[in-house]
Amino acid sequence: MTTTSESKINVILNQPSDWIQWFFIVQDTAETNKVWQYIDPSTKKDKLPKLEPPGRPTPRDILPNATSIAKLDASQLTAYNQLYAEYKDDLRVYQKQEQAIRDISNYIVRSTSVAYLPLIDGLKTVHERLQALKTALAPTTSGQKHEVLNQYTALKVYNKKQSVEKWLNNWRNVYKLAEQLRLPDVQEFRPHYDFVQAIKPISSSFAGALEVDLIRKERKEEPAPSIIELIKEFKEHYRMQQASSTSTANSSTFATL
Repeated sequence: MTTTSESKINVILNQPSDWIQWFFIVQDTAETNKVWQYIDPSTKKDKLPKLEPPGRPTPRDILPNATSIAKLDASQLTAYNQLYAEYKDDLRVYQKQEQAIRDISNYIVRSTSVAYLPLIDGLKTVHERLQALKTALAPTTSGQKHEVLNQYTALKVYNKKQSVEKWLNNWRNVYKLAEQLRLPDVQEFRPHYDFVQAIKPISSSFAGALEVDLIRKERKEEPAPSIIELIKEFKEHYRMQQASSTSTANSSTFATL
């Protein structure tokens, strides 16, 4: 969807085991665009706030008897213009949020398997669609923990059939889910050392330097660094490494010619 960042992966909701990551993408996108409160399926319909456009100011907001801005004096016109400028800002925010919800709605349709489309057929709002899909596909809390732990365990070993970028995106997303569920496997320095072991086959130099830094921090009882930031740093390192390899290969080919 247009509101997702380039780093997000596309997950097709094809079976219950896809729910956790699929729902994470929808929720993360909505929270990024500040619209989650309008579509949160855990909120009852009658308690759900409505996204409404801001009210356009009129001259009467400044002067009760004014029928047009021509009735306002200089200071009143300045006050009215200030109100109108604030209205325009609020309108831009509203339009952006409205577009984000439309994009999420389209994403739900496009990323839901044909087998589950009948569940949302006829439902007009994103909130209703998410509730229907959640009821049918979302696992229990214990089931979520079990599923996320399985996904996290699988990511501890780099799958060479998958691109490094996609694998790192999976690492980030599954780690966030595991952190939200407070799984013991991602507490303190445990996920950091898991990440070190996982990236060693890709870049032993980066993994070695990171491992030394982690050991130093742990001995000094310093807080563990952000896994999300480490993933970003490694992704940048990997890109630079790939660019360097390509450049070297091109230079070698030119020299041979």
